[in-house]
Amino acid sequence: MYRIRARYEKKGRVKYLGHLEMIKVFERAFRRSGIPLKYTEGFNPHPKMSFALPSSVGFESTGEYFDVEVMESVEIKEFVDTMNGTLPEGLRIIACGYVELKAKSLMSIVDYSEFQINFFIGKELIADIEKLLNAEEIMAIKRTKSGKMVEKNLKEDLHGFEIIEEENNSITLKVLLSAGSRGNLNPIFLLKGLGEKLGQEIDVNRVSVMRIDIFAKNDNGPISFEKTIQEVAVQ
Repeated sequence: MYRIRARYEKKGRVKYLGHLEMIKVFERAFRRSGIPLKYTEGFNPHPKMSFALPSSVGFESTGEYFDVEVMESVEIKEFVDTMNGTLPEGLRIIACGYVELKAKSLMSIVDYSEFQINFFIGKELIADIEKLLNAEEIMAIKRTKSGKMVEKNLKEDLHGFEIIEEENNSITLKVLLSAGSRGNLNPIFLLKGLGEKLGQEIDVNRVSVMRIDIFAKNDNGPISFEKTIQEVAVQ
């Protein structure tokens, strides 16, 4: 038995699929592919497959990941070509390899997500946005899961940024944000917080978000999940 880790992208209409719908899409694709998967036991067996932190509905992404167990070794190129020929338009595997069966789960090593956010705001406010992002505090009111309203410093979950000025008052903001069980900051919430501080309501219906990648934390800083994909010897 072996474990394959894959990085894939979701673009276009599939960005509106929820996580459970996405799992079903992959299960159908695997059934059609003929790849010899390992299945769970019990009344309703399904592929032994797990995903990293899924990006939000409506976000495009080039940094989605899953692990899947197979009963016998499969040529990686064959695995990628077969799956990409079976998955619907907008889903495509872009990196793949074997990892150790005992490797830590994807969810357990999530620490950061990198996003590219495109939105519209007056060019005269770009300097103010940069000043805010460089400040020690960006305070915003956030609703907890229990419904309680609390004040949160968004800067605690902002680990890097870059502003790219586009045309027609369009701005692209690249940010590295906390993600996973140890902290999580949604890029739309960050954008709303910035807008409130600037006294500008940013139209979220005109915002496009792309998740670029997911990162784990190591001694040298964030490391892309793709770096955890390593070919291992198979029999």
